[in-house]
Amino acid sequence: MGKASKELKQFINEIPDSCLNALPDNAGTIRKTTDFRLDMQGMTTDGKHNIQVQVTISTLKKVAPKTVAGPALVPSDGSWTPADIRADLLAKILI
Repeated sequence: MGKASKELKQFINEIPDSCLNALPDNAGTIRKTTDFRLDMQGMTTDGKHNIQVQVTISTLKKVAPKTVAGPALVPSDGSWTPADIRADLLAKILI
């Protein structure tokens, strides 16, 4: 596992529950660090939150796609816990 992948896993694991409990309906950044950001891309046609982790640091952009984890398509009915969302993002790491 490379350094970028380890840092991405750490970023995902450290997302506070408060950021994942009440997801926004509109597109925007939910949480940001120097290297990564958790973005809400918008709602899908079937009413799910499209959540992705993207790269924010230029040195990682050279070796990674814009989206580095996700999408996590989170139901809007509150049935997923923060741990469920983190697990889905971790399972969909692209670097």
